[in-house]
Amino acid sequence: MTSPPEALPDRHFIDLLDRATYLRGRYMTSYAQCEFLLADLSVKVDSRFRYALEKRINAAKAMAEASGPLNAYADDFLPLIENIGFWSERRHWFAHGFMIIFTAPDGKHAFEFRRYEPRGDGYELLHWYATVDQLQNAADAINRYCSAFVALHKRIYLELGIEGEGKHHPSVTTERLTGKR
Repeated sequence: MTSPPEALPDRHFIDLLDRATYLRGRYMTSYAQCEFLLADLSVKVDSRFRYALEKRINAAKAMAEASGPLNAYADDFLPLIENIGFWSERRHWFAHGFMIIFTAPDGKHAFEFRRYEPRGDGYELLHWYATVDQLQNAADAINRYCSAFVALHKRIYLELGIEGEGKHHPSVTTERLTGKR
């Protein structure tokens, strides 16, 4: 005896899931750009790599506040690096949360993210709810932040001669990706 085929979700449902997944990725990509640039600047300015984000932030603050090459950028740089923590909680949800789509009481679709977090000697299952519009707003907001972050780093790199215009890190060149020159 064969079982009846499972019903396939309708196109609107699939489109919403695709959109939420895309926005989740957009958010994560923007965050990762900023995270990398903090590490890259640390390596290129003081030849040290800091793994934990908090250590990268603290090192960047110290370099900007000291009388070194980043001090000239402190007024622009410090507010940007101090605000990266604002984006970290949502990044945590997107990176580690299990996403479920559901229909809210108002009949509209929404998303639930679930993740565990340590609490005392145990753990707690946490939930966060968002609509596709809220996910869109979050992705747009961090993208604006990331654009400012990248633009400032580009200015710093060019003005300090850390990296020239049009140069790319060797690990992302076409030659390395394809093996062809």
